[in-house]
Amino acid sequence: MEVINIRNTSLGEIVAENPLVIPVLNKYGLDYCCGGKDTLSRAIHEGNLDEEKVYEELEGVMKETETLTELFRDWRKASIPEIMDRILQTHHVFMKETLAELNALLFKVLKAHYRNHGGLLLEVHKLFGTLKTELEAHLIKEEESLFPRILDYSQSGDIAMQKEILEEMVTTEEEHDAAGDLFRKLNNVTGGYRAPEDSCISFQRTFELLNALEKDTFNHIHLENSILFEALKSSLQRE
Repeated sequence: MEVINIRNTSLGEIVAENPLVIPVLNKYGLDYCCGGKDTLSRAIHEGNLDEEKVYEELEGVMKETETLTELFRDWRKASIPEIMDRILQTHHVFMKETLAELNALLFKVLKAHYRNHGGLLLEVHKLFGTLKTELEAHLIKEEESLFPRILDYSQSGDIAMQKEILEEMVTTEEEHDAAGDLFRKLNNVTGGYRAPEDSCISFQRTFELLNALEKDTFNHIHLENSILFEALKSSLQRE
């Protein structure tokens, strides 16, 4: 896929075609998960970005990866159970571990740096608390309800399950949007997750983990919204 052909292509499709462009999209704040249905051209315009600069960097990545297609998998060609297993074993595991570590670190850092950075850390602590609660509830709903339902349907083909699955998918996408909004607020409050110059190792680790959690969550959302749910909708339409 050449840059000239992707200007009117959705961000979700672009990442599905070549996941190695993700760092460029992240760099410019181009939302390929919750905003995955927006075209590249529209997203660049709405972000008031330098169009030619973005295209130039994307083209550079694409040229470099033309001979490296074996390094990543096109998940659009995977089965629905395989995609869900990838989400569960990679993104869910990472999210649970990272949320737990961040929860302990944030309390420690807030106590140690309250005098000099109380305003910043209280805001981060508040946003993270909301994010953690929502993400953990989201994981449970996927693991105990949505994904088992999808597996049951893929094995049984029970038409009666279609409506329930589609309704739960809509709710899941709404939760993805809410998580994306919280990450944008955290990113803004922390200045792109840049720890203050006088911060300790724990403070720096906290912001590094928040950044890593945001990036992985966006990949997670992309895999669900643009790959899993699109495959599922296509499957349902064929019935």
